[in-house]
Amino acid sequence: MKHVMLDAYGAEETQSNNILHINELLNEIAFELELEPICPPQLIPYYYGRVKEDVGITSFMMLRGGHITIHTFPIRECYFVDCVSEKDFDVDKFYDLFFEKLHFSKEKSNYQTTDRNVNNIKSELYDPSIDFGPHYMAKIKTEKEPHMEDLFNFLENVVSEIGMDEITRAFVLKDTVKDPTYLSGIIIIAQSHISVHYSFNEKVIYADCFSCAPFDFSTLNDAFSSLGKVLDSKLIARGTKHLYKVKSKIENDTLLASTRWQKVVKKEC
Repeated sequence: MKHVMLDAYGAEETQSNNILHINELLNEIAFELELEPICPPQLIPYYYGRVKEDVGITSFMMLRGGHITIHTFPIRECYFVDCVSEKDFDVDKFYDLFFEKLHFSKEKSNYQTTDRNVNNIKSELYDPSIDFGPHYMAKIKTEKEPHMEDLFNFLENVVSEIGMDEITRAFVLKDTVKDPTYLSGIIIIAQSHISVHYSFNEKVIYADCFSCAPFDFSTLNDAFSSLGKVLDSKLIARGTKHLYKVKSKIENDTLLASTRWQKVVKKEC
């Protein structure tokens, strides 16, 4: 199970605020990398948050054994991508496609790839004063095969259990009707998303909880243990540069206002 994470900074505000462009990008990524989507892109405009700088577009596409998510923050000029896939794919091409279609600064951005089947993901210290949000990953051994209703109920309930804000209802589906290999679910929250992918062959669930806001993540292992035994879990710090754009914009606006005021005063004198 491959997991690619892109924290893109210096993104163009117009592109990342274009819902049609994001829709086309998801389709192109899946087609070019042969990632086998099992549903069309789902796009959710988010323009009613309590923090005006956090408006943007949340989107996802469910894959056979995985998903692609894109969370854009046009005012902050950044976006965050996750691609979880059982099928191997060219990570360099993935990176290049995003750089070409949803341009960002290579110098400021972070890009990493990990194998979720191997215990090689190192937990990182999370600092809510500088990090955009934590990303929790877990591999869970189930005692019995979960049904669609089990994953639906889990996703619906876990949001309130960990103090998140639900935006959509849970979305759960099998990759095929006959002899499915994966049962997958995702729910979109104001903070980002929570996803689960159950492998019928491995009898394990690959779970993710990505938050773009600080929260008490100490309860996550207990929350996800309702699905089975948590074999491995990690916490990844994401978005260490997200405050720069907003701070610099405020400082520039303040400087501009001060300069204008000085000119007015000088003219009146």
